[in-house]
Amino acid sequence: MDTERLISDVVKNVIKKLEEVPQSNTADVQLSTVSESGQKAGAAYAKTSSQDRKIVCGVSVRHVHLSREHLDILYGKDYEPKTLRELYQPGTYAYEEAVTIVGPKLNAIQNVRILGPLRNKTQVELAKTDCVILGVNAPVRRSGDLKGSASVVLIGPKGVVFLDEGVIRANRHIHLDTEDASYFGIKDNEEVDVRIGGSKGLTFNNVQARISPDFKSEMHVDTDDANAADIVNGTLVEMVDASCITSILTQVADSNHTPPSIPDGSFASEITDPNILKSVSVFSPLEGKSMLDSKSSSRQNLAGSQSGSRKIVITVEDLDNYMESGIKLTSSTILSPLARDEAVKRGIKIM
Repeated sequence: MDTERLISDVVKNVIKKLEEVPQSNTADVQLSTVSESGQKAGAAYAKTSSQDRKIVCGVSVRHVHLSREHLDILYGKDYEPKTLRELYQPGTYAYEEAVTIVGPKLNAIQNVRILGPLRNKTQVELAKTDCVILGVNAPVRRSGDLKGSASVVLIGPKGVVFLDEGVIRANRHIHLDTEDASYFGIKDNEEVDVRIGGSKGLTFNNVQARISPDFKSEMHVDTDDANAADIVNGTLVEMVDASCITSILTQVADSNHTPPSIPDGSFASEITDPNILKSVSVFSPLEGKSMLDSKSSSRQNLAGSQSGSRKIVITVEDLDNYMESGIKLTSSTILSPLARDEAVKRGIKIM
């Protein structure tokens, strides 16, 4: 193959296409159009110099949307959550309240923020990294599409909820007001390509466009996507044809347009609090399945297995009691991973 000739032909093609694009600041370049099945939107984007219309990006850390029913269980009957901070989208806010999320590995992510307003169904939104920590297989879904999604245990100060379904990894989506949607030629629920600049710049595909006159234009990504592209709250992004290869510099919105970050005091760790363990000892590593009746939602029901017998949870603090007798594992015994490692170090026999 004549490499030099191939490169020359490619360069000539690019130059020719650029010459075909009108130089006016108001000229549009049509994005690829797809079928009505909606896998990707056909849209127009403006080719201007300093007047390109950018969209601000917000990073969504792990969070929970609660139903009234589950808020009553977790925080008490008719509890009214307190607003901590208004978020970028009108009518949305971060509450002061938070919950602990527990998965099948008996790992917990604590202080996970509750966002408002309350919803008809509880929805937990995690990044893939969070799912690995918890041991859940949450699907990528559009908000509200919860049927058959993953399950976890939610713990509040007043009670515990076994969430049979409702855990998702939110799809990439972009909120557009009607003016911007008209400008870009995008319809509600179509999918677009969005490009991020900078040293770790990349193009996100399959970004769902959600359009409403009540929205502020803003793209949402989870923390995994944000870290991959080196995005922070306020990074400006642009909708493009996915074949675009021109490099761009990172831009950040001014302070008036920077979405406030969701207050995040959460951290991941193994559960060591005996009171929590007694309430959530519902996943058995020995049996590899949930020991909880999925219809149960009270702390009292969560304390035992389906047969009504309470499970024994052994943590590091309990190891002194097993120095001589050793630890005998049965179907009603859970030995936490941290306690297992420490028992081996101490020479405690595990049977």
